[in-house]
Amino acid sequence: MDGLSSTALSAPEAAVLDRAGLERQARREPQAPPPNRRRRFGIAVRITLGLAVMALLVLLIGGVSMSSFRLFRAEVAALSTNTLPEVITSAELHGSLQKLVAQLPQLAAATSTPQRRSIYDGLVTELDSMQLLVARMRGLMKEGEAGAGERDGNVRLLEQTRSTLLILAATVADLNAEVTRQIEYGDRQAEAARALSRLAAAIESMPDTGAWAARIGALMARAAGATQLDHLSRLKGEARSAERTLAELARLSGGAPDPTGQMMSTVQEELFSLLVAPGGLFDSAIDRLQARNRAQALTGQAQVLVETVERSTRTLYDSIRDQSAERTDALADLIAERTRTVMLLAGTSLLLAVCVYFFFRRFLSSRLVAMNRAVLARLAGNRGAVQGAAAAVALPVPVPVDGDDEITDIGASIRYFIDEIDRRQQALADNERRFRDLVEGSIQGIVIHRDFHALYANDSFAAMLGMTVAEVMALPSLLSVVAVTERQGLIDNYDRLLEGGQSTPRRRIRACRPDGAGLWVELTGRRVDWMDGPAIQAVVVDVTREVEAEDALRQSRDAAERALDELKATQASLIQAEKMASLGQLVAGVAHEVNTPIGITITGASQLQALIGELSDRHTANALKKSDFQRFLSDGMEMANLILSNSTRAANLVQSFKLVAVDQSSDERRAFLLRDYIDELLRSLHPTYKARTALTIAVDCPADLELDGYPGALSQILTNLIMNALVHALDPEQPGRIAIAARPVGADMVELSVGDDGRGIAPDVLPKIFDPFFTTRRGAGGSGLGLHIVYNLVTGRLHGTIGVESRPGEGTRFTLRFPRVTAAA
Repeated sequence: MDGLSSTALSAPEAAVLDRAGLERQARREPQAPPPNRRRRFGIAVRITLGLAVMALLVLLIGGVSMSSFRLFRAEVAALSTNTLPEVITSAELHGSLQKLVAQLPQLAAATSTPQRRSIYDGLVTELDSMQLLVARMRGLMKEGEAGAGERDGNVRLLEQTRSTLLILAATVADLNAEVTRQIEYGDRQAEAARALSRLAAAIESMPDTGAWAARIGALMARAAGATQLDHLSRLKGEARSAERTLAELARLSGGAPDPTGQMMSTVQEELFSLLVAPGGLFDSAIDRLQARNRAQALTGQAQVLVETVERSTRTLYDSIRDQSAERTDALADLIAERTRTVMLLAGTSLLLAVCVYFFFRRFLSSRLVAMNRAVLARLAGNRGAVQGAAAAVALPVPVPVDGDDEITDIGASIRYFIDEIDRRQQALADNERRFRDLVEGSIQGIVIHRDFHALYANDSFAAMLGMTVAEVMALPSLLSVVAVTERQGLIDNYDRLLEGGQSTPRRRIRACRPDGAGLWVELTGRRVDWMDGPAIQAVVVDVTREVEAEDALRQSRDAAERALDELKATQASLIQAEKMASLGQLVAGVAHEVNTPIGITITGASQLQALIGELSDRHTANALKKSDFQRFLSDGMEMANLILSNSTRAANLVQSFKLVAVDQSSDERRAFLLRDYIDELLRSLHPTYKARTALTIAVDCPADLELDGYPGALSQILTNLIMNALVHALDPEQPGRIAIAARPVGADMVELSVGDDGRGIAPDVLPKIFDPFFTTRRGAGGSGLGLHIVYNLVTGRLHGTIGVESRPGEGTRFTLRFPRVTAAA
């Protein structure tokens, strides 16, 4: 197959080539691929030419179609975004105008305020709507593509309509005002008429007054009729006539005797206020008639404006409709023209496609079908016999390789690939055999199962369970070798593997052998395809020894934790012992300090007792002298002062010690003044450092600084810091100074510092001073718990922080920050 000629191979040559291929396959030698020859006019060139022509036509059709589509879309967009909205808007404008025409007479004829308000609100809404429609129409015309002349004419019409609508809106507002006044004056006229009726009823009940009563009745009847007049001049004449008649009636009532004359005057005055006074019947009728006349004039003006708007909108609507019709006709002509062009090109493409089809069927598809038939026959196992001089060899039906184009190369390549597939199938079988040998000899247990029924198991898995492979395969379910508590987890994991297909991490479970022996195994699983269906492959490793080692390690860890708990308990007891030792030291110092004033007090009391006994003896023997009595008074006063001063000193020491000792031995919470408490504490500690005459303890603390917390913890902290300075920092024979300072920090915090000017702390020791059992005086009685107790009390009980600054030879300063009001423990 290395040297194919340009003509078709003969049967003997093909047989020789196939025999050589089989021999190479038997030797498992790779075959050389068939050569690719370059041809000037092969299938690729033919297909390229045919497809190029078709592509050219397709591009031409596509170009024409795209051009037509763009023009069509532009026209449709213009119609939908400009022309059609303009038509709709102009129609809406005309419809709103019709509603306005119908509502204008209703406003002028309104007889009540609610009716007038409802009609006027409707008119204002319609006018606002028409203004919005005009603005929308103007915007559409700005965006449109109409001719300049048509657009300018339409814009002028719109401007005319807009200005007319503004005038119409002002006219409607004036009309509404006149109608409002007309209704108001009508109500006033009606109220005056009702009052006139009531007055007429009252006059009928008066005594007979003759001609005056007749003229009053005639005047009231004439006034009632005059208010119905529609002529303004006549109405004003009637008002003047009524005013003259009232003047004459006033003269008549002035000449009548009382009380009739007084009653007539009262009626005449009330009638004057009802008829001719401002706001009376005639005045209200005149105002109503004037308001009605103005409303009629405004109604006529509004109708003229409405007619102007109607003419403008009608002209605008006709113009826009004509433009829309022109654009629609142009669009229809464009569609018809482009449709004919596209159909002509489509017919040409169809004719070319038919020609290309027959060409490819003649030169390509028939040869490919023959090649496919030969390949299927060879794959189906059909054999042909080739006669040879040496021997007869059964060979597959050869793939045809006639021709001088790419199909010839394809046939040769297919023949080559079929031979190569046979060789690789043989190699795959060999690899499968080697893989099976590898799996069978693996030291890890491998099992493949479906629904926990074993489909495959290697020897290592069977040996792990103390069984044979056949016994494993015969198990009804692999769950029988798993502890009961582990089975549900395995079932859930099996479902997840089948659904997700992802490998699971290692998990450790307890298993059991058929003989009852238990073991621990680690397994991982993944989904595989096995025997035409999904299954689970599990890799199992015996980790019984590792589990036993972990159990031993866990027991060792538990023992270490118990030892640590015991160590912590021991540490707590040592801390308590240190606290009690500090309190004992305080007790010893105070006891020694109190002993001296008590001894002096006892001595003074005994001496006073002796003086009193001596004075009593002298008094009994009548030998008492004035000088003896004066000496007794002097000595007795001295003894009493000595007893009082030393008793007071002892009492103060005891009170200070009691306060500090009680606080140190209890966790009571209370409010206290920090400065007073520091003074009490120093007074209790004074016996400890009174021998150091060169020592100075300075306190800088506001007297009104009050804390709410645990004074016992603060006492323990200050005692340990002061004692730490006395023991470690200051030389008993040298002058020294301890400074205690406190100040508020903000509204809620307090800063307390205890500093000395002693030896200082070495830099390598400074980070360890708060560690438990760390001390630089291990052989001199130091326990290493003093500063550790301070740190625990500050951070725990006081909820604060503590820091230290120290330089060798310059002293040390401890700084505490904690809340003024400590949270409850």
